[in-house]
Amino acid sequence: MIQDILTQVDLCPIAGHWSRDKLKVWLQENHIPFIISKSGWPRVHRKALERAMGVTERVETEQAGSVEFNFDSLK
Repeated sequence: MIQDILTQVDLCPIAGHWSRDKLKVWLQENHIPFIISKSGWPRVHRKALERAMGVTERVETEQAGSVEFNFDSLK
């Protein structure tokens, strides 16, 4: 389950923001639930981000790597 938690290393390139506050605002604007770590950076569950990007079901097979994300669904 820990591998399903996304950190700033994962989130910042997607959001295009490298500051804590801007990343938090971006997550809120895109209705992506998050928690704040001890370091102050948001943490997001992978499935929450996938839902926001239009992925309805994650296939747990060899084809899982071929899932395409809809980046246009994000602000």
